[in-house]
Amino acid sequence: MLDVFLWLIAIELIGLLAFPLAFLLLPWLPDRGYSLTKPLGLLLAFYPLWVLGSTQVIPNGLLTIAVILVMLGAAALLILWLHQNEMAAFLGREWKFLVLTEVVFLSVFAIWVYIRAYDPAIDHTEQLMDFAFLTTSANSLHFPPMDPWLAGESVSYYYFGYLMMGGLSTLTGITTSV
Repeated sequence: MLDVFLWLIAIELIGLLAFPLAFLLLPWLPDRGYSLTKPLGLLLAFYPLWVLGSTQVIPNGLLTIAVILVMLGAAALLILWLHQNEMAAFLGREWKFLVLTEVVFLSVFAIWVYIRAYDPAIDHTEQLMDFAFLTTSANSLHFPPMDPWLAGESVSYYYFGYLMMGGLSTLTGITTSV
């Protein structure tokens, strides 16, 4: 159960780091982009990891992820400081909608936790391939990761989603099998 809370806390914190940027870039949305902060945060955290890891110079790992998150946090604090009055007014005005957004997210999260707890096995359809790509993306020092089936070759498949989830696994210390 601790793994679920670690994963949730990591996603929530990454989403909070992305909110000031979403607030700034998406002023026409009623929630100023709050409902998009979790996927935006994952992109802002792990796209730079992918780019840096693809250079074959900077390795994929907890230190690189931490540095990227610190830089994202610094940018978030700068935006927050520059727009603090506008953001405070928005939060005071729209807090009910933001709470509703979180309730919806947490409900969907809880449903999927229940589904995966009920059937955690990696034993049907494409789950074996997904697990192999997730693990190789999380464990690879550089990108593209090594192909788990074709020794000596790199993955020739769309692996960025696996890289993001593998990065969350690295960040939280939760093994990819969980």
